[in-house]
Amino acid sequence: MIGAAACFWNKPTNNFHLSCGMVGPTLLDVAVITGLPTNFPEVTCDMHPDRTYKIAQKNFYSDFISHHMGHGDDPVTDEESVAFLYYWLNAIVFYSRSIQMQKLFLPLAALLHEGYKFNLAKLILGNLYDELGHLVDGLRNNSSVSVGGPLWLLQLYLNVVFEKYMKQDGSNASEK
Repeated sequence: MIGAAACFWNKPTNNFHLSCGMVGPTLLDVAVITGLPTNFPEVTCDMHPDRTYKIAQKNFYSDFISHHMGHGDDPVTDEESVAFLYYWLNAIVFYSRSIQMQKLFLPLAALLHEGYKFNLAKLILGNLYDELGHLVDGLRNNSSVSVGGPLWLLQLYLNVVFEKYMKQDGSNASEK
């Protein structure tokens, strides 16, 4: 569904141009789908964590997980909590086109751990727009496309918007 939808994506307007008009994910859609608030302040470059956390800069996800995994029944440390949030932002929320950890999410993970409130929904939507632009550019240039970003959000959005057009099979193979 994402590939088909990408054919209608207009990069300058960040919308799908369909015969019925322009539609596209908005900040309100992100809030409804994810449950994230949109009324928190934006993340700015002058926001800094209160302290420094010892997070090893392992490039690959598997190395990072192995290094930061806790031991048995020990309580979760601040470093483990920040490491988890850092991994979550890299591998799940903003999913990188490479399989490497992006260092730019470490301060964001530390701020989340420290309880700072900010508009994560806006960051996710902006990243989705950016990644859709990369996807469309690659498809139009007939080049190899490496897709990243929160395409999970786009899939959920498309499922909601086009739900009545999706084919549903009433049979259930497990009941036979």
